[in-house]
Amino acid sequence: MSGGKSGPPRLPFLVTVGVTGHRAEALETYDAPAIARRMRAILETVGETAQQVGASAGRFFRDTPPELRLLSPIADGADQIAAECALDLGWDLQVVLPFARVTYRASLSDGSARKRFDQLVERASAVLELTGDGSSRTEGYVMAGRATVAHCDLLLAVWDGEPARGPGGTGDVVQLALTRGTGVIHCHPEEARTTELLWSAFDPEVLTLTHDVGVVRPFDRANLEIALRGLLLPPPDADEARFLAGYYGERRRRIRTRIEYPLMLAMAGVSRFGAKDFRERHFSAQSRDEWQRHRSGCGDARATRATADLLEEAYNWADSLAAHFAQTYRSGHIFGFILGGLAVCIGLSAFMAPWWKMEFAGIELVITFAIILNAWVGTKQEWHRRWLDYRQLAERLRPMRSLKLLGLAAPDPQGTATNPTARRWIEFYASSVWRAIGCPTAALDKGRAAKLAIAIADYEVAPQVAYHRRNAERVEKLDQRLETVGFALFLATLVISLATVVGMAIGAQFIDRFGDWFTLVSAGFPALGTAVFGIRFQADFGGDALRSMATAATLGRIDEEMRRDVTLPRAADLTEQAARVMLADLDEWRLVNQQRELEFG
Repeated sequence: MSGGKSGPPRLPFLVTVGVTGHRAEALETYDAPAIARRMRAILETVGETAQQVGASAGRFFRDTPPELRLLSPIADGADQIAAECALDLGWDLQVVLPFARVTYRASLSDGSARKRFDQLVERASAVLELTGDGSSRTEGYVMAGRATVAHCDLLLAVWDGEPARGPGGTGDVVQLALTRGTGVIHCHPEEARTTELLWSAFDPEVLTLTHDVGVVRPFDRANLEIALRGLLLPPPDADEARFLAGYYGERRRRIRTRIEYPLMLAMAGVSRFGAKDFRERHFSAQSRDEWQRHRSGCGDARATRATADLLEEAYNWADSLAAHFAQTYRSGHIFGFILGGLAVCIGLSAFMAPWWKMEFAGIELVITFAIILNAWVGTKQEWHRRWLDYRQLAERLRPMRSLKLLGLAAPDPQGTATNPTARRWIEFYASSVWRAIGCPTAALDKGRAAKLAIAIADYEVAPQVAYHRRNAERVEKLDQRLETVGFALFLATLVISLATVVGMAIGAQFIDRFGDWFTLVSAGFPALGTAVFGIRFQADFGGDALRSMATAATLGRIDEEMRRDVTLPRAADLTEQAARVMLADLDEWRLVNQQRELEFG
């Protein structure tokens, strides 16, 4: 059943350009007005190309005009020039400051730069202050560069091409952007030098270094369009486009009609069977409560409430659909295996009641048809693929709420390290959600960073540790009990077969009296035992338990580290690693399960 007409949220087509570059004193030897003209022309080209790319892919995005955003530290020099050009062109401005606002303002070169700073901050839609521990200016610049790369798709680098003069310099930021798959527009301060576009996907076979020839192309509309399509659009594969369209067309199921899996859990004594197994509302309420606990526990989440709403909506859709199709697919497997075993028993029952032979044949025919129909419908409706896709999407989205709070943390880029373009529609959608959230507004000093790290440990990492431990215990118990049932069925078969052999050898009368029943047990019980074995094999409960325990152990160590009065960069590193661990567990789980489509029992 459908729960309303609306489906999963479509996302805006949005391009974010970050800025890094020389300060005013370093640009004094160059033609500053010419640099400003070139930067404006670059932003105009990006905007016009983005409009073109967005118009060609409108079916994948929200029906709104493309959005253009600039992310700048607004230091005197290239940062302020770019910010003013962007605002003049109608772009949104978001600001990343390497120090507290007052401290950073005081570091600017003169009164004119401070006045421009004040005006830009006033017009910014978000301001992130990375105050660190206050003892190292270098740390602030490193964090600002990392935060800029974390939230942009393209990096505009006004740079002479020389190695960084220290940590956090323009050269370091460019290298970070390239290794994370961000496109870099290199605008040399000398007007005679050609502007270049650097992107690691231009040379997808190796990890990129700054001066690798393979990643460098002229900055023009053709090359920029290639980069924007790779960075912002879903993969060109027709199946992936169909899967994405199917996701947008999903509707909530208020009632879950396939209950075989929760029934099996209840019969095995693993969980209770009740209304929660029929109603989507119960699951959605649990998800909302968990999200609210995270919001209230991580108090800084309120700084990004509007954008967090979009992330929560996207996550809840993916999570709810994944749970629905998990129960549907697993129930379909149990249905096929169990009815396959019962069909054998029904067929053998005709020996005991030959006068009902026609009825038994009819029942066996209905069961066989039901097995075939179940497998056909499950394959046609792609229960298996939708379950795996939606679960992967949900688990890519979940940690974003914590990563975003830390300002400079980010999920791993889409695709691979050498080719950062989306391979699956899931990667495209998750990246689009991250992009739409934008840069948070916060002032993150060392004390707040340490408290936030503990809150993330409490409300993100620790719950995942607890979940994996519970899951390991539950599925291991289920696997053991199914193993006991299967063993009992085969043991009963052995006993009956032995009794039959002995009875026939001594000419016992019970063979003639109960021979048909012995035949039913000796042939039917192995069929049921094989069905139980098939359920265990397809579900891989034992492997699932081992993976969950390994993931819980790794996340547990990260949880401990996050409680050690950490700095902001350390908190970001640990939260990124936690997200990476959770996703690695999920990738391994998908690899195990993706070949296990519904079969005919």
